[in-house]
Amino acid sequence: MKSAVKDRPEPGIWVKEFPKPTPGPGEALVRVHRASICGSDVGLYDFSPAYAGFAKLPIIPGHEFAGEVAELGESTSGFHVGERVVAESVLTCGACAHCTSGRSNLCINFRIFGIHVNGGFSEYVSVPAKHLHHMRGKLSFEQAAIIEPLAVCCHAINEVAKVNPTDIVVVLGPGPIGLLAAQVARAKGCRDIVISGIDVDEKRLAIASNLGFRAVNSSKENLVEAVLKSTRDIGADVVAVAAGSGQALTQACDCVRKGGKILNIAIYPKPVELTVTNLVRREISVLGTFGSTWKNYEEAMDLAADNRVALQSLVTHSFPIDDAKTAFEKAKAKEGCKVQLVM
Repeated sequence: MKSAVKDRPEPGIWVKEFPKPTPGPGEALVRVHRASICGSDVGLYDFSPAYAGFAKLPIIPGHEFAGEVAELGESTSGFHVGERVVAESVLTCGACAHCTSGRSNLCINFRIFGIHVNGGFSEYVSVPAKHLHHMRGKLSFEQAAIIEPLAVCCHAINEVAKVNPTDIVVVLGPGPIGLLAAQVARAKGCRDIVISGIDVDEKRLAIASNLGFRAVNSSKENLVEAVLKSTRDIGADVVAVAAGSGQALTQACDCVRKGGKILNIAIYPKPVELTVTNLVRREISVLGTFGSTWKNYEEAMDLAADNRVALQSLVTHSFPIDDAKTAFEKAKAKEGCKVQLVM
């Protein structure tokens, strides 16, 4: 089968023929139709320090994918050949203290598709049936390949930050996660939502505007002043940081109100400085959020199927798997929003 493979500890991706997997007991062989490139995939593509000791090489990347069941392993139930499915990005053990308490996103023995086991940048991938979800209604494979990051945002906005309908929300970073987080907040009932970015995010800020959000280019407009002015110097109730930089975190501290929440969805490539005393005196909650659980995928699927979240508008580029390198370079340059591979 044709696959985009990371098989050497250096920048790049290589399209090669790889052995087609055989589904084991309780597994389904999924014929992948669409797979999205995530920021973490770009990190693996560059082979940045965060992935040098984390990824298992050789590996087929890709943890955001959708397809149809092509074959069932022994004793696999709940699915039939030909059904359209979305796979979870993380394989959890189901037995550790976190899994048994309902917090499987924090599984001690987790494995990630495309990092520890072969992922979805391939024609076929074998997935345990317990980590598969049936696609809803008329959802396309193009849309379904974005369910995973939407599930991450459902967990972050609804369960970690516990956003209320009356909250004023600021999202820092107009990438896929930021745009999805804003839409989940709106689906929750929030109507006062700002999305910010910098000059390099111009095209993504345009998507935010088209989605009906107030988009602020903080390279040209003072974001903190804008937020304070619109909130009578009180600040936002929740600031979601979807851009992993010290500058974004500092902006979050300056934008949030006393007693407010800073929600960190981004991964920071290096340590950042934070003035903790300011947070203490203003009683700010700094929250971390990671991954998602089974119910978050179901919630995400419902939001997408009911058109409460627009997934289609995020897909700006699609490439056949033979052009995987071009696709990764496009994603790395942030020339669009969501870049997908078509198998």
